[in-house]
Amino acid sequence: MGELQQPDFARREGFGYECKACSRCCQHKVIQVNPYEVARLARLKGTTTGAFRQACTENGEGVVLKRTDDTDTCIFLKNGGCSVHSDRPLVCRLYPLGRHAAPDGTEKWVHVTPHPQSAGVYTRKGTIANYIAAQGALPFMRAADGYAQWVRDAHAFLESAADRVADDLVDMDAAIARHCEKSGVPEPDDIEQRRLMHMHILYLQLNQTGERDGDGNSQA
Repeated sequence: MGELQQPDFARREGFGYECKACSRCCQHKVIQVNPYEVARLARLKGTTTGAFRQACTENGEGVVLKRTDDTDTCIFLKNGGCSVHSDRPLVCRLYPLGRHAAPDGTEKWVHVTPHPQSAGVYTRKGTIANYIAAQGALPFMRAADGYAQWVRDAHAFLESAADRVADDLVDMDAAIARHCEKSGVPEPDDIEQRRLMHMHILYLQLNQTGERDGDGNSQA
């Protein structure tokens, strides 16, 4: 269950980007989110992860943020700016970079093709490491790697296990509330502690599912 330890050599590439707040990167983009990102956005909006998924993600699945029907723009773009900027998802923080993390922890960084009318300016000031740190991306990267690793473990451990705990995977608040009520432990308030508890719950459920299957008494 340990988090991947990312090497830093790929982050030494010279890179810089000056955002001019033109908001064109918020248009015509599929903005994917994971349970950690949903939890942060839900907290910012003063609602639960379940309610946020229903109201703000496509088909209520908690995977992709909704976009407007008329302009194909992220629903959180308001008055020319991002209304959830402090808790924006990882893909928004990394733009105009794209990150691919392999199971062994190695990274590959790619440059995303910007909107043809983007006002942003590329520079060679600093490095990728500087840029992602300045964007506050590191906690989001840890969360993304943790959930990706759990999915790989689930499929390796038991082919159907991932489907059986899908509700917990996409609804952090509900999973934590059930776990804390059952175990008698208080719910943590800190978002990073909630993420760690959510990962703990997912692995508990994965192991319990495997034990049921192992003795021939699956309760799927």
